[in-house]
Amino acid sequence: MKNEKLTMKERPVTPQQVKALHAQFRRMGFNDEDRHALIHEFTSGRTDSTAGLTKTEAGQLLSRFSREETEYRRGQARALVRQIFALSFRITCLNKNYTNDTEADFEMNKAKINQFCRTRSKFRKNLTEMSLEELKEVKRQFEAMARKEE
Repeated sequence: MKNEKLTMKERPVTPQQVKALHAQFRRMGFNDEDRHALIHEFTSGRTDSTAGLTKTEAGQLLSRFSREETEYRRGQARALVRQIFALSFRITCLNKNYTNDTEADFEMNKAKINQFCRTRSKFRKNLTEMSLEELKEVKRQFEAMARKEE
């Protein structure tokens, strides 16, 4: 039983995993040197190549990249929501001349933005339900509206 587990851990990386890893490295902007250095560090010096990874190691790397990418996108989305909220204070039909001093003010201002997004944005949904790409487009819409008011 113990030998079976050991052989499972030592299975070589699959071609699909190599392809997925290389695609992920390209998306993340890694050059060959960076990729080899990361793999070398990840495997404690055992290998510096994707072909030298085990199936388990490749799976762990892909999972880690997926988590990191999700967190990165979530952080970008939060930043865009904050920027859109700030822009709303420059737009008369939203929060211009309103305060944001109390929790009740904040909730009211948020509700006005969500109402606007549900009725006047192209996506017809609350700000917090939008994807990163949708948020970028709504931010451009808010920027255009703020410029017209200035």
